[in-house]
Amino acid sequence: MTVNFRSAAIIIGFSTLSVMGVLLSKNLIGIGKYPNIAVVTYIADREQERSVKALVKSIRELGGKYQDSKVYIVLGYPQQIPAISLEGENVSLIPMEIERTFLEYPLAIKAFAAAKIEKIVNTSADIRTLIWMDPGVIVLKPFEALILDKNYDVVVRPVTLSNNIGLAVGEAPNAYWMPIFMATGLNNRRLPMIMTIADEVEIQPYYNCEVFCINPRLGICEEWMRILTSLLEDKQYQSEVCTTFVQKLFLHQAVLSAVISTRIEQKKIKSLPLTHGYPFNQYKRLPKSKQVASLNEISIVIFDYAWAKNPDWMDNILINEPLKQWLFNTYQEYFKFSEN
Repeated sequence: MTVNFRSAAIIIGFSTLSVMGVLLSKNLIGIGKYPNIAVVTYIADREQERSVKALVKSIRELGGKYQDSKVYIVLGYPQQIPAISLEGENVSLIPMEIERTFLEYPLAIKAFAAAKIEKIVNTSADIRTLIWMDPGVIVLKPFEALILDKNYDVVVRPVTLSNNIGLAVGEAPNAYWMPIFMATGLNNRRLPMIMTIADEVEIQPYYNCEVFCINPRLGICEEWMRILTSLLEDKQYQSEVCTTFVQKLFLHQAVLSAVISTRIEQKKIKSLPLTHGYPFNQYKRLPKSKQVASLNEISIVIFDYAWAKNPDWMDNILINEPLKQWLFNTYQEYFKFSEN
């Protein structure tokens, strides 16, 4: 079945009210306040504003006992995009000032946004778990695996694809990685092996940054921002080494991976299960063993740009009711927002 959501005016099965009643009755059992948990994301364009609006809605309606978690939204262009549509209870809109040239580097803003909120929660709240979720991420059920306990300081998973960025096990750092190794004091001979999610390549630690969490007391994000800033300001590195789109796109990810590897003991790094950061756009590239039977099995899905660019996204993976109706309604709200 192919559904074109741009012209669709279909009511599937349940009414919005009845669907929400079923979902809430299943997900809000044992609901309570979790003041030591916060979620952080960012907005740098209008597309991200409507994506984050859907993200916040998903936390509030499908997050179960974590539905009341504090949400911080960092604004990359607060004058042009004040994001007043996202104002709400327990939601803080945080304007950010960084070098405008830095905003031209894809995704570099994430390090600055995370560092800003890390500093805020360390001075204003007793938050032990700081959860990062990208725009384009949707919560489908309580995100238990992202909650830190005394045994862990970071929860993160390997990258989905190596993208010629990841280093093979035992490989010496190349020109791209060498300044990162030097800035963090990383030693490649002591690094464990991890395996990429989709292409299953064995590499040195190189982590996905779309969904992860940290203990904000450790200053991981501040260090991430500091080292990334030095690399962005290094004109020789940028003009001679970090020259391709992919290298620029994933520089923030490489730096955070190195910071985590040097600052956190391996036993304190918890592996984030795929159910809490499922790569929707790479679904067909995943090994069969990692392809879920339906989205109902997932706690957090990374839609990325699927809603904006693929009107037939709902046909990619089976979605059972009542989640199917909830996603359909939420997508309609997301799409109508772009028309306002």
